[in-house]
Amino acid sequence: MRLEDIPLISGATWLGHLTELKDDRLGFFHRLNRECGDIGRATAMGYPVVFANGPDVLHEVLVEKARCFIKSAGLRGPLKPLAGEGLFTSEGELWRQQRKLMAPLFTHARIARYADAMAECARDGVAGFRAGETVDIARTTTHVAMRIAGKTLFDADTLDEADELGAALTVALAWINDQSSSPSFALQLRGVGLLNDLSEKLPLSPPLRSRAENLVEAMIEPIRWPGEQTRTFNAALRTIQRLVGRMIADRRAGTSRPDLLSMLLEARDENGNAMSDKQVSDEIVTLFIAGHETTATALAWALYLLGRNPEAHARARAEARSLPGPHVGSADLPALGYCLRVFKEAMRLYPPIYFFGRQTTADVTIGGYDLPRGTVVLISSYALHRRPELWPDPERFDPGRFEPALEEARHRQAFIPFSAGPRTCIGNLFALMEGPIVLATMLRRADLELVSQDEVVPEPSATLRPKGGIRMRVTAVDPA
Repeated sequence: MRLEDIPLISGATWLGHLTELKDDRLGFFHRLNRECGDIGRATAMGYPVVFANGPDVLHEVLVEKARCFIKSAGLRGPLKPLAGEGLFTSEGELWRQQRKLMAPLFTHARIARYADAMAECARDGVAGFRAGETVDIARTTTHVAMRIAGKTLFDADTLDEADELGAALTVALAWINDQSSSPSFALQLRGVGLLNDLSEKLPLSPPLRSRAENLVEAMIEPIRWPGEQTRTFNAALRTIQRLVGRMIADRRAGTSRPDLLSMLLEARDENGNAMSDKQVSDEIVTLFIAGHETTATALAWALYLLGRNPEAHARARAEARSLPGPHVGSADLPALGYCLRVFKEAMRLYPPIYFFGRQTTADVTIGGYDLPRGTVVLISSYALHRRPELWPDPERFDPGRFEPALEEARHRQAFIPFSAGPRTCIGNLFALMEGPIVLATMLRRADLELVSQDEVVPEPSATLRPKGGIRMRVTAVDPA
């Protein structure tokens, strides 16, 4: 069957589905589930866009036929001003080299060393809580996760700069979100696609073809049109670059340490060449964002969901407080099974990376449909995680879904908060250790309750943040 035979999602306008994807993205994903099942088709200014939304189709895209896909320009391009050629945005040989370089830092043995630092950062994050006060728990988890990222990845304490760096990242990620679904960027990508198609058909020499490919790659970055939004974004970028640049300079002036930053600065390729400071900076920004933004969001949602479910809250708190030692550590992880399940269920309902994409590099068949080269395939873990065929009563919070036996029986691509296949998030094991350790530490140190039982609305920006934060009241504090 052809691409045109894929079921078309209703509601297209002259812009296709761009307006809905910009203004009501989560509503669009719900309609995708209702109307299309495993695979659906949308349009963007006349161009077809395929939504892969079933485990078998996702296995084809992300695992079995991953060699036929790259990350889509529409989602990769807006990130390039912030993340450059870091692990998230790079492709081809550069990505393979960088992935190989970084993989040793994220093994089970390596991340187990970080447990004490994670617990310490969590304790410090709630140390200032006072009984009776109201806190924005999303802000707290952001501070905690940011400090963990700084200490464990770069051996740096960033808590004092959390507000400045966090505010800059919020601005930058909001700009990225706006650009990814803007009509002007869609037109830009359409032009890039036409240029790429033309260059493929011309009999160019290898040097000219390489230059054409580099030009196309440069053109996927959104144009920064003059205006207040661009000025604010540029200021945020300068703040991020200043703070990261200081981190690199401090390390170069000091001694080597057993962390990722030292590894990046000391790394050499087969020819003995070191990475440039720009490449080191790109990787630091990429991992710093990934190392705190996603986990902080998932932790905030986990505490919110516990606040709305008293029985689950009591069980998680009892588990955390039954640990024998004074502090949570890596040895306690086997005893934190319920906290881990709470964390996973929060990522099911509110996956931080709720929307990502791929683009075909060759003609390929997925789900029985023939997709031509250049087809954009979008994936929403938010939509997938709410399919009732995969998750009965999908809106209900139920950590029991992640009992080991149920996880073993479930299709591996039914739950993809970290994507899947060769480009699975390199920090997935890190996050799955950090989540329960921080959650248990906070539950041991403070009793929290929601100020209001009103539903907190998820805000689909670059990550799925709680709109307006999550206000919780501190009812008791354990000073130990």
